Amino acid sequence: MKNYKLYVFTQEECAPCTRLKDHVKTLTEDEAAELDFVPIKTPSGSRTALAEKLSVDLTPTLVVVHEEVACQLDDDGDEDCDYVEQSVERFVGAKSIIEHLQATLDAYTYSHTE
Repeated sequence: MKNYKLYVFTQEECAPCTRLKDHVKTLTEDEAAELDFVPIKTPSGSRTALAEKLSVDLTPTLVVVHEEVACQLDDDGDEDCDYVEQSVERFVGAKSIIEHLQATLDAYTYSHTE
């Protein structure tokens, strides 16, 4: 089972981000639905918690993360489970993202079913 998320970090007034968004409009609905566009900065101008967690400094950046459930027993013997995301691949810049997008969708999603 493929348990991956594809985050695309963007920001306003970013020409490469606009170029990438225009390219995404040419994708199938299933392909586009796999991409989770997220801001790199908060309204105050600082990086978002997700951007910090995944060490994203530039836009646009595509980060592929693997999601899994990690469980451990607490002191009372109860199981405590959390989702853990681990970065597995990234592409920086519209040109690189567009160049690798089809192969990335093939490898990490079910948007290409044939």
